[in-house]
Amino acid sequence: MYDVTTGKARPVEEEIITEENVYDRPDETIGFFPGQVLKDLYVAFALLVACIVLSYTIPAPLSDPANTASVDYVPRPEWFFFFYEQMLMFFPGYALISFGAVVVPGVFVVLLMIVPWLDRGPNHSPLKRPFAIVVGLLVTVTVVLNMLLAVSRIINFPGQ
Repeated sequence: MYDVTTGKARPVEEEIITEENVYDRPDETIGFFPGQVLKDLYVAFALLVACIVLSYTIPAPLSDPANTASVDYVPRPEWFFFFYEQMLMFFPGYALISFGAVVVPGVFVVLLMIVPWLDRGPNHSPLKRPFAIVVGLLVTVTVVLNMLLAVSRIINFPGQ
């Protein structure tokens, strides 16, 4: 700071950062430990207690015990394995099952992991980023198709 009356530089006054004025200067931060760690532990403990209380008050519904004498039961995977079951339709035969179960999902996951390095353009406009749009549409179509497959299985095989 320059003092006009004396023509000399004044010493810069150090501002003391407190809890009240820390947000006035975004370049100054509050320490992570112990304040934020304790807050996270409180929330984690509250969620754990909520899960324990819900598990005791509302038990998980279980179906009847398995009947080995019955042959009319159609096994159905859980919702997160529907795409693997559909791979059996797209890649029939023992030789192609491993391709559909390992290679195709593996390529999809690797593609999602390397997207930030493949599309490094400075533009933020979606119209100027065709690669990101194509990858986003592929992910959206995959998720929507899996949801439709799950709904169709639930409609075709109710109660199982």
